[in-house]
Amino acid sequence: MANTSSFDSALYGVCERLKRILCFLPEETKAKTDEIRLRSGLPLALTADGQTLFLKPDGQTCRKTSLPLITASKDDLEESFRLLCDNSVYAHTSELENGYIMLRSGCRAGVCGTITENGYMQDISSINIRIAREVYGAADALLGHYKGGFLIAGPPGSGKTTVLRDMIRQLSGEERLMRVAVIDNRGELSGSYLGQASCDLGKNCDILIINNKAKGIEIATRTMNPQILAFDEIATVAELEKVTESFFSGVDIITTAHIGNVNELMTRTVTKKLLQSGAIATVAVLPKNRAEKAAVYDVKEILSGAYT
Repeated sequence: MANTSSFDSALYGVCERLKRILCFLPEETKAKTDEIRLRSGLPLALTADGQTLFLKPDGQTCRKTSLPLITASKDDLEESFRLLCDNSVYAHTSELENGYIMLRSGCRAGVCGTITENGYMQDISSINIRIAREVYGAADALLGHYKGGFLIAGPPGSGKTTVLRDMIRQLSGEERLMRVAVIDNRGELSGSYLGQASCDLGKNCDILIINNKAKGIEIATRTMNPQILAFDEIATVAELEKVTESFFSGVDIITTAHIGNVNELMTRTVTKKLLQSGAIATVAVLPKNRAEKAAVYDVKEILSGAYT
């Protein structure tokens, strides 16, 4: 039976009119859906298996914009926004300054609208509810290549976070029982909400929720004695510096990066310096099409220019 619990739990943040329609989608569609997109005056859209699907008035999905489609109104967006904020926009101000709202499940919803000078979000025009799901075995094909520092790279929507989550679970699980410290700046990796993690990250895992990932890396290295530090999306020089310090302290690093192909690793400052630091031994590049296999590279070969 298809697992639709992640999809169903996210619907609390959708206005009643559209929620009634989404509730009756086929279970197979729900299980494959990664995003629910509401845009004012435009068709309600789903992202499933990397493809955009629209909903027809009869509740069936299609990919044709020329057909009659269910659209989201401005009122639908405003109601959904209030539901996502639990009727307290002020409580989510710091999140909205970065364009998202944390969901109860630990997932997040991206929000577009007008941000005023005081950081208040108004005139909501788009909401993208991301549905994070646990896929047991998502990292199976990569674990045999693990020999220390590991970078999971790929384009947006390729499943990097899903693979990272499962790799953490398996490395800190009963078979290996490695001490893993997870730095989770948005609660999405661990599915944390109000201090409670909903995702299975194994039995030997410590989770630190902190906005500043660089600071989190420093804290976890100093206080938790991890064998592995794991976090999503390395993006800044400050994070890179703390990763390098942790590596020289004997801690392995597992993280992710947005790239289109392996050649881009050496054209971006942070990923280039990350590979040059020695903290990463192996890179897995996930394809946009999740049905295809990931390509695995030895960092020494990438640095030698073998793939340019």
